[in-house]
Amino acid sequence: MSPSESVVVVGAGLAGLAAAVELSSRGIPVTVLEQHRRGGGRAYSFTDRTTGDTVDNGQHALIAGCTATMRYLDLISTRRFLHTQRSPSLTFHHPALGLRRLRIPDLPSPLHLAGGILSTDLFSLADRLRLLRLGWALARLRDDDPFLSGASVAEWLRRHGQSAETIRTLWEPLAIAIMNERTEKASALLFARCLRRAFLGRTGDSALVLPSVGLSELFVTPACALISKHGGRIILGARAAGTILREGRVTGVRLEDGAELPASVVILAVPAWSIGRVLPEEMPRRAALLKAAELPVSPIVSVHLWYTTDFMHEEAIGIVGRTIQWVFNRRKIEEKGGQGGHITCVISAAHDLIGEPSRIILAAASDDLRAVFGKAGGDPIHSVVIREKRGTVSPIPGAERDRPDQITGIPNLFIAGDWTSTGLPGTIEGAVWSGKRCADLVQARQLHLIPSLS
Repeated sequence: MSPSESVVVVGAGLAGLAAAVELSSRGIPVTVLEQHRRGGGRAYSFTDRTTGDTVDNGQHALIAGCTATMRYLDLISTRRFLHTQRSPSLTFHHPALGLRRLRIPDLPSPLHLAGGILSTDLFSLADRLRLLRLGWALARLRDDDPFLSGASVAEWLRRHGQSAETIRTLWEPLAIAIMNERTEKASALLFARCLRRAFLGRTGDSALVLPSVGLSELFVTPACALISKHGGRIILGARAAGTILREGRVTGVRLEDGAELPASVVILAVPAWSIGRVLPEEMPRRAALLKAAELPVSPIVSVHLWYTTDFMHEEAIGIVGRTIQWVFNRRKIEEKGGQGGHITCVISAAHDLIGEPSRIILAAASDDLRAVFGKAGGDPIHSVVIREKRGTVSPIPGAERDRPDQITGIPNLFIAGDWTSTGLPGTIEGAVWSGKRCADLVQARQLHLIPSLS
C-alpha cells in the first residue's frame, strides 16, 4: 500500500484493534477512531477506588483452542499474562453432591473426552453413557443438518437423549457461559460448533484460560502501543457520523463535528446496534446490513465482591441451579495477589436481573455464595455491580442469516465485530477472528488477490 493510501478503522473494540494490530504488524499503518475516551469496547478494566484492585467490566474466560485470540496476544506480547490450566478440567458445585470435577485426561481425541465422561462422578452411569452417545453424534455433526440450524440448544439436547439432570448440571452452565443465552433460546448449531472446537480437537484445547491482569492491560494498552509504533494512531473521543461514498467506493469517514478524514480503505468495527449510523446512505446492500441492527441482545451482569478472607480454593466454579452461573477467584488468578478475598460472580443472559437495583442483585449473589461456601460466603465488605445491557447479540436459531459477512459489496469497505458472520456466538474469539479476516481482505485487495476487491 503506497504511503498516500490510508486505512481507517472505526471502533477500538477488540474487533477493530485486532484488525489494526494485524495490519500494523504487516507494515500497513492504520488510523483508529473511537468515540469513547478508552479502547476495548465491552472488554475493559478500571481501578476500584475503594480497594485499589483492578476490576474488569466482566470476567472473560477463554479456552486454549481460541487460536485467533492467542495469535492476537502473541502479536501484542501479552500472552504471558494468561493463566492456563495444566490439565483441562471443570469444577461444578451441585446442590446435592457438592463440588465435583470433570477432568479431561491426556489421551488422543476423542478418547480424552470419553475418558473424562466415564471417570467423573458428577453423573449416573446411565447419564454418562448418554453423554458418550452425544459425543459421538457431535463428532459426526454436519453444519447443513436442517434440524440443527433451526433448533435451540435445549431441543438438540433432548433429541439426543440428555436427561433433565445432565442438562441442568452440565449443559446449562456451559451453554449459558458460551452463548450468553438460555438453552431454550440459544442456537444449537453455534453451541455444537463451540463444543466441537473445545472438546474434539487437541486435548489441551479445552483447557480453561484466565487473564491474570485486567482486560485493558491484556488486550488494549499494548495493542495501542503497537499500532503507534508502526506509524498508526488512535484517536479517542472521535465519533464517526458516516462513511463517505463516491462513485461506488469509500473515500473517507465523516466525523460528528463535520470534519472528514480521507481513507482508501475503511473497516467498520462498531456494535451491531450502531452500524446504521456509519454505513453510507447510498450503498446498495444497506437494508440487508441493517437487519443485524435489529437482532435481539442478551445482557450480562457481573458482581465483584470483597471479603476479609480468601475462602475460595478453586480458580473457577460453575454453580448448578442458582442465579449465579460461574464464580471466579481473582486472588487465585491474578499475579499480584492482594489482601482478603476478591470474588467475581457472572450472571449471563441476565434478562430478569438487568433492570433490578444493585441491592437485589447483591442479595442474590450473596445467597448463592452462602449456599456454596457456608458462612464464609456471607456479607462482603465491599461490592461493585456491573451491567452490560447489550452484552452480546442473542445467538438465537435463524439469526445467522442476518449476520453479515465482513465483505460489504463495496470494494474498499469491510465490517468487523463479534456480531458479524464468524461461525461463533458473540465471543472474544469471534471478534478477534473478524478483525483478522478484515486485515487479510485489505491485504488481499492491496495484492490484487481477490478480483472482486481489486
